Amino acid sequence: MSEICRTGLPQSRPREVEQGVILTTFIPIRIVRHSTKKVIVHPTSGGSTAMRRGQGNLADGTLLSALARAIYWQDLLDSGRVANIAELAEAEKMEKVRVQKILKLARLAPDIAEQIARGEEPPGLTLEFFIRRELPDDWEAQRRVVASLGCQSV
Repeated sequence: MSEICRTGLPQSRPREVEQGVILTTFIPIRIVRHSTKKVIVHPTSGGSTAMRRGQGNLADGTLLSALARAIYWQDLLDSGRVANIAELAEAEKMEKVRVQKILKLARLAPDIAEQIARGEEPPGLTLEFFIRRELPDDWEAQRRVVASLGCQSV
């Protein structure tokens, strides 16, 4: 059993390549169908579903799904399995601009990605937030933006 499955925690692993370092983030999630909805289940929960907001941590399913998709897409691009974003958008049957906006999530600081995976992101940190705003490349700047969201009233 992999370390991720045993701990159930998000993990980031650096890997050195000729051009520098590639940071890979693994977010352990399971998505199960309950009635008509898909629900995110924490891998160590033994199959019980996440609780409602206010009763405990509940990951934003839309944001978490987009983050996982962005990390996967970035891996496809990095490995050369798809040549560019246009080819990726065509394969996913999505608009190129939408793919570009979702791909921004692959550049998130690892601790922010972990917050999202644990459901501990501040209110207002949603997929829509990332779609509508420019994401700084600098991880410290990203942390300041996320921290400022926690101070705003919803």
